[in-house]
Amino acid sequence: MHPKDILDRRDLLRDQGGLSYCNITKCCTEVCPENIHITDNAIIPLKERVADAHWDPVQWLGRKLRGRGAKPVAGESAAAE
Repeated sequence: MHPKDILDRRDLLRDQGGLSYCNITKCCTEVCPENIHITDNAIIPLKERVADAHWDPVQWLGRKLRGRGAKPVAGESAAAE
């Protein structure tokens, strides 16, 4: 969430980071010894970004119209299609 961090980690967060397991009940905030509000400041915005990228029908339609479909799997070349 740092402004200088330009990497797109949405797929990593969705697939391996366990972002979908957070139910946004703020349990982690309530027990945090440092009183970090990670749910409000990081987890919720990240979940919104992942949802927009993967399940938003308007963005899906826009990708289809622009010809930007699914990303190729690592190791596959675009010429193989």
